[in-house]
Amino acid sequence: MDKKMAIVILGGGLIKDKKGQWRTTNFNEKGDKFGILGDRLRVEAGNYLYKDNPESLIIASGGKGQLKGVKGAPNLSKIIKKELIELEVEEKRIIEENKSGNTWQQLQELKKIIIKKRLLLVIIISNKYHFLRVKVMIEQDRELKRMLDCSRIKLKIAEEILIKHEPRKWQEIIETAYKSKAMKKRIAREKKGIRQIKNEIYKFR
Repeated sequence: MDKKMAIVILGGGLIKDKKGQWRTTNFNEKGDKFGILGDRLRVEAGNYLYKDNPESLIIASGGKGQLKGVKGAPNLSKIIKKELIELEVEEKRIIEENKSGNTWQQLQELKKIIIKKRLLLVIIISNKYHFLRVKVMIEQDRELKRMLDCSRIKLKIAEEILIKHEPRKWQEIIETAYKSKAMKKRIAREKKGIRQIKNEIYKFR
């Protein structure tokens, strides 16, 4: 990979730690208003891919999202960038996309970045439960679908990346999370969203 290629980390949700610092969430935490997210795994997976491809760019995606009305809440992209730097990703390699408020908007802003920077390959990382809805959304946009069909865009599952790179660390954590009631609830909601998109009743904005 080189500077014409990018790794995209889709933003999910944030929580405050005991010190009042914002950070991404783990599977054993509340997540957003729809349930658990485990979006910290996206950051970790993005770091693994970056270490394998140190010349690539990383796009940290997401504005305030569901935190829009929360006083003092940061953009998702800012926290993702901060966590990547803590994992020793070079700051100059990170691009922030902070205009979007949801997954659809993230994809629309990403499309603009791909075109503007003439990126040749873009790897989008999200969680396993979120993967299919992202794919279906991409297929609703003619230009994004074309990029996916010609492999200019590729979708990667964070959990699979983590298990491939450090199975002893991640296998049990991921398997336990996907057996939980909270995850089953999340997956059911994702499937509902996919049905709504296919039935053309999904609210993209």
